[in-house]
Amino acid sequence: MFEPVLFLAGVPAVNSTLYHRIQFTVGDCAVWIGNFPGSGKAESLLLVRDIEMGRAKKVAHADRVACAADFTPNGGLDGDRDTAMAQGAAEALCRAGVECVKVDRTLPYIFAWHLQERGIALDYDADFGVIERRIKSEKEIEYLRTAQTMTMEAMRMACTWIGTAEANSDGILHQDGEVLTSERVRRRITRFLVDRGFSNSHDSIVVTTPHVADCHHYGTGPLKKDLPVIVDIFPLDNATKYNGDCTRTVVNGTPSDEVKRMHAAVVEAKAAGCAALRAGVTGEEVHLATVDVIKAHGFVFKPGSCEEGDPVPAMRHGTGHGIGLDVHEPILLSEGGGKIFANEVFTVEPGIYSATLGGIRIEDMAVAQEGGSEVLGSLQEELHWE
Repeated sequence: MFEPVLFLAGVPAVNSTLYHRIQFTVGDCAVWIGNFPGSGKAESLLLVRDIEMGRAKKVAHADRVACAADFTPNGGLDGDRDTAMAQGAAEALCRAGVECVKVDRTLPYIFAWHLQERGIALDYDADFGVIERRIKSEKEIEYLRTAQTMTMEAMRMACTWIGTAEANSDGILHQDGEVLTSERVRRRITRFLVDRGFSNSHDSIVVTTPHVADCHHYGTGPLKKDLPVIVDIFPLDNATKYNGDCTRTVVNGTPSDEVKRMHAAVVEAKAAGCAALRAGVTGEEVHLATVDVIKAHGFVFKPGSCEEGDPVPAMRHGTGHGIGLDVHEPILLSEGGGKIFANEVFTVEPGIYSATLGGIRIEDMAVAQEGGSEVLGSLQEELHWE
């Protein structure tokens, strides 16, 4: 029985599934065809722009490298690069007598349209390219460990900067004679990371009340004494393309008793999530382990953002997500989260949020193993940073 012909397309610089397969990055469209029968035997064919062929032949993971012009259809190639690449890919398949290709969830419609226009059927497979990325190699785990180590260094710097700031008579924090704002801390984090070969294109979250009511609000305005500040940093290692992701919470001054109670619950919930994380269990089971702790401390699980002014502290999101070439990858540690494989890497990040009291979130990355999990890196979880 013949193996199905596989088809991936897109821009490798942003399409992580395609990049993972070919290990070659470029800012223009490329096409990878697996089990391609064009030379009389099954091989992998990579189509790139003509000016990229030399580099691709040296480093890309493909048996054969070509460009769209090598498969010019009778009517010629369009002047638009992406259209021409789609035309060339369709022509290559037609010449090889391919009538159907297996495609993944990332396929751009321009390629789907040109393939179907030439009579090539698409066999959509939601798991194509996903399982391979979920199960990390030892090299990938080391890439993630390195990324997380630098992320934690940036976190230590940022939380210490907030924790050692001076407060004026109104409780507004200052550093170096200037008001310390969410925006200013984010800029410092970005500079720190860029100087060390990391990108922070998604920016970092530095947020306190009232914006903490929205769990993914980036934060804006002055930071204040005695209120918790959530710092969430998730940068890209430019050398490997793998991401770090770490969250801590810092209080400059004295946290309220309720904030202390929230913090204790989140610390225990994160530990429970890491303890529950292992190969063979489901993402939902890990999530429920953290939620059980949150509830045992007297808090509630209520998914979704809270309204500004809502004082009720609650956990409002899942426990975590897969991570790798993208910050957010399948699967989720949440309701409906499926079975976990050995060597999957996840964030574990429970949090409790109140629009008036503030929010607490603590996040680490962990590798699921047969008998448990390994947390990547080590960093204090206390509210005070000096």
